[in-house]
Amino acid sequence: MAPADKMRGGEPANLILKGTTLEGDLRFGTQLVVAGVIKGNIHCESMLIVERGGRVEGRIEAPLIVVHGELEGTVLATQSIEIWSGATVGGDVAARSVRVDEGAMLTANLLIAADLPDRLGPPDPVQAPKAAPVAAPRPVEPPVTRSQPAPPISPPASFLSPGPVTDRR
Repeated sequence: MAPADKMRGGEPANLILKGTTLEGDLRFGTQLVVAGVIKGNIHCESMLIVERGGRVEGRIEAPLIVVHGELEGTVLATQSIEIWSGATVGGDVAARSVRVDEGAMLTANLLIAADLPDRLGPPDPVQAPKAAPVAAPRPVEPPVTRSQPAPPISPPASFLSPGPVTDRR
């Protein structure tokens, strides 16, 4: 592995090590390598690498995203996203180029297009579900039934009744 301060391409790297959890709105001017957990709005001006065992979730923007671990949320890769074997990616993903290796799990709404925006728009405001109008309560009235006397029932024939008389000779 490359020295900790320079990863892929010789560029300085920000390292989020295993056992570290960051939450919030985070901006990185250089390469970001995640072996821990990051939750929130993440903007990386360079490459984002999610190592095996690492997890990133939230609104994620980076030119190039390489996933060996887990990535979940609204993702914009302005150049490309690579999902390696054993990685999982879910949510809404937009990229100009996508690579998915055999054994990777991609369960996302996926948009691959050349004319993507350079930035994600503002998050949609969370709206409470609108309650349905409530009608004024009405008293419950018992159902009206009109009963009529049942027709007379003829008594059942008995097994012991003599039955019709027949001439036995």
